[in-house]
Amino acid sequence: PASAQRARRRRLLVAQWASPPDAKRVCDWLMPGPGQTSEQKGMEELQERWNREEAENVDKAKRTLQSPNTTIAQKRRGIEELEYWAIRRGGYDAEIVLIGALKHPDLDLAGQAHVSLKKTWESHFNAWVNSALSNAKAMTNFGKIDQAMKVYDKVIFENPVWGEGYHLRARLHNKMGNHTQTLRDLHSALEYCPNNYVTMVELGLTYMDKYQDYDKAEELMNKAGDLCPVLPIKAILGVLYSKAPYLRAKAELDAKFNQVTLEAVPQRLLPEGWIHKFEATERPNQAFLRVGAELEQWFAKVQQLNPTRHQQRKLWGMLVIAWDPDKHARELKSFTTQVHLALKDRRERELMKAGAVEGKMMEVQAPDEYDADAITFLRQIRRDRRLQREKVEAQAEMERSEAAPA
Repeated sequence: PASAQRARRRRLLVAQWASPPDAKRVCDWLMPGPGQTSEQKGMEELQERWNREEAENVDKAKRTLQSPNTTIAQKRRGIEELEYWAIRRGGYDAEIVLIGALKHPDLDLAGQAHVSLKKTWESHFNAWVNSALSNAKAMTNFGKIDQAMKVYDKVIFENPVWGEGYHLRARLHNKMGNHTQTLRDLHSALEYCPNNYVTMVELGLTYMDKYQDYDKAEELMNKAGDLCPVLPIKAILGVLYSKAPYLRAKAELDAKFNQVTLEAVPQRLLPEGWIHKFEATERPNQAFLRVGAELEQWFAKVQQLNPTRHQQRKLWGMLVIAWDPDKHARELKSFTTQVHLALKDRRERELMKAGAVEGKMMEVQAPDEYDADAITFLRQIRRDRRLQREKVEAQAEMERSEAAPA
C-alpha cells in the first residue's frame, strides 16, 4: 500500500541523516580538484550521472527488444526509450540498437524504428538550432532561397560535425540546380552520420541521374537497402540495372555472399570490405559506427535461425580472428581495435545470456578464440569468394568492352 511505502521512505531518510557524514565525504563535496572550479566539478558529476543513466536505460531497452519473452507493446516502449536517448544525448549506442531493430520480423516494429531513426538524424539536441532550421524550411517554401541558405550556412558553421545541416543544405543546392555543391554536401553529411541511409539514397540518385556513375550509385543503394529493408530499394535498382545491365550479375553474386546463413559470416562484416576505405584510417570512429550497425543487424538475424553450438563457435571464431588488430597494418589499429573489442564484449554478454536462457541467445565459442576449424573454414571461403569475384569482374569488363563504340 501507498502508506507503507511512504513510511519506508521516511525511515530511510531518517537513517540517512541520523549520523553526520565523515570529514572525507564533506571534503569531496566541497573541494574541487587543482585548477578546477566547483561549477566544473559539478558539471563533471552531472555528465557522469547522465552517462550512467543513458547506458543503463539503453541496455534495458536493448534487452527488451531482443528478448523472446517481451510483448510487442513492451518492445515499442523500448524503441521510444532508445529514441529519447538518441535525440537527447546523441548516443551512438542507442542509434546502433535502433538500426538493429530495422531487421525485426515484425514489420510494424521495424517501421517504428525507421521513424525513430529519421527523427534522431533530423533533430539537434539544441532547441535553438531546430527552431532556426524550421524557419529556413519555411523560407524555402515561400521562395526565400537566399535567406534560407544563410541560415543553413550559419548552422553548419556553428555545428560543423552535425550531418543533418549538410543534408538540408544539399537539398537546397539540388533545388537550385547546383549539382557540384549538392554532391559535396551529401558526402559531408554521410561522413558525419555514416548510417544515415536516407542520405545514401539521395547521394546514389545524384550519382545515377546527374553524373551517370552507376557503380557508385549501386554501392550506395545496396548499403541503404542492407540497413533498412523497408526502403523501396528494389524499384530503384531495377531502374539502375536497366541503365547498366552489367551490374546485375555482380549484384547477384554479392547477394549470395552477403546472405545471412549459419555456415559463414557475410562478406560485408569481414575486414576486407572495410580496411581499404578512407574512413578506416582517417575517421576510425565513423567507420566503427558503421560496422557496429552492420554487426547489430547480423546478430539479430542469426538469433532467429536457432544456430547449434558448433555453428555458433565457428561464426564467433571467424569474426574475432578476422578483426584481430595484430593481423592488420599499424594505421588501421584504432579502427580494428574498436571492432575487435566490441566483438569480444558482445561475446561476453551473449555468454551470460546463453547461461540464463539456454538455446535462446547466441552462445560464444570456447575460451580459445583461435579455433583451428574456424581458421580453415575462413581461409577456404576467402579463396572461393576471390575466385568467383574475379570471374564476375572479368565477365563484366568483357561486356563493357563489347558495348563500347569502336
